[in-house]
Amino acid sequence: MKNVSVVKAAFSTCILFSLLIGAVFLFNIKAIPEYTRLIDNGKQIIGSVSELELLEKNYLLYLQHDVLDDVEDKIGNMRKTLTFYEKSEFIKKQKLFEFAAWEEAISLYERLFDQLMVYHEAVEKNIADIRDLEKNILAVIYSKMNPERGIIALQEIRLSEKGLIIYRNRPKPKDEHSFEDERKEAVSNLLIWAQHDKRIGELIEKDNHLFEEILYNFEGQDSTSIKLKREVEKIKNMADKFMEEGNKKLHITYSRCKFLSIILLIMWLVTAIPVAAVRFVDKRGTKEKA
Repeated sequence: MKNVSVVKAAFSTCILFSLLIGAVFLFNIKAIPEYTRLIDNGKQIIGSVSELELLEKNYLLYLQHDVLDDVEDKIGNMRKTLTFYEKSEFIKKQKLFEFAAWEEAISLYERLFDQLMVYHEAVEKNIADIRDLEKNILAVIYSKMNPERGIIALQEIRLSEKGLIIYRNRPKPKDEHSFEDERKEAVSNLLIWAQHDKRIGELIEKDNHLFEEILYNFEGQDSTSIKLKREVEKIKNMADKFMEEGNKKLHITYSRCKFLSIILLIMWLVTAIPVAAVRFVDKRGTKEKA
């Protein structure tokens, strides 16, 4: 009877501790979906940011005005994620995320993209104005004697302008003429050929003004693109923090569950082996008495 009491006490204790460990185990498992969602949302934000960068390139290269709707959709999705986690009690307990900084980065990105569009559209308008002006310049050139030299000078102006635009971010060469110097020389050649024709002089003055506006707008566009990249990095860092924190919490949870499982297994083994030994001794004693 004494052995039976010991066995019952051992089993009761083991069951009690098993229930406690099970409760802790369940508490940890319940948090796993939150951590996986955190990781998934981080990946989704990274994907949205990559798509935003691609949309920006497509807009600048191909002037796709419809990208604005896609940009607004991506920003809207990021804001939904932000709002969800701002209201989440689970995230509030973590006290790890600076949502105000994230909201500021998203809002600033949106404003900067609008600004980028303004600069780019201004460039397109300036280029269209220069093309219209070029028709007037050509009309005057063709009205004069030997227009070939004037046409060549105008072509040289346009080639140097293209070089200035395409290679505007490249360091200026030391030993060779810059595109700006080449343009000035080409303008001078055209004016010399025109023999101080006021019509050519006035048209070239307008052309110079338009080209300066193009360079100004390109500088604004480039500066805005750099600022956009900074905000993109801030948003990416936030998404990385989501994934990092989610993975960290998952690792801790899995480690805890593994530890609890080992404790549970050891506890039952420690209980089961003595119980089996006691039962074996009892049976042997019963046989000997018989």
